[in-house]
Amino acid sequence: MNKKITLLAIFVALILISCEKEKGQINTETNGLTGNWINPQYDDTLVTFERSNSLKEDGYGFSIKENRRFIERKNSGQCGTPPISYADYEGCWEQNGSIININVGYWGGIVHYSWEIISVDAIQLTIIQLQNHLCIRGKIIKG
Repeated sequence: MNKKITLLAIFVALILISCEKEKGQINTETNGLTGNWINPQYDDTLVTFERSNSLKEDGYGFSIKENRRFIERKNSGQCGTPPISYADYEGCWEQNGSIININVGYWGGIVHYSWEIISVDAIQLTIIQLQNHLCIRGKIIKG
């Protein structure tokens, strides 16, 4: 009897371990993509952000709004030498499966981001940056 229970427990454990979340099925309504995201942490191609109640005054972050509005707080000029001044730039976003496309201004024009959402929950957002394209004076520059 104990052997049957042990074998059944092992079988169930193996089934649970072998299950993998289907890629591309990120639901922003239930997983909470909207909100403020700060403190990017880079690990090879992955970037992980922390959820926050507000953006930092003196650091990078962005807000994803429900009405497709996107606000990015970033360097307000081309110089990256401290002291750095930050400004908010408005843009828009749209989602297609696990891909989020963002168009937002910056000090020199417009930038287009294409990110793959790896995971999102109440605490963290993890993405892979697929594309960053800058548009300066109407000319696209790949980043």
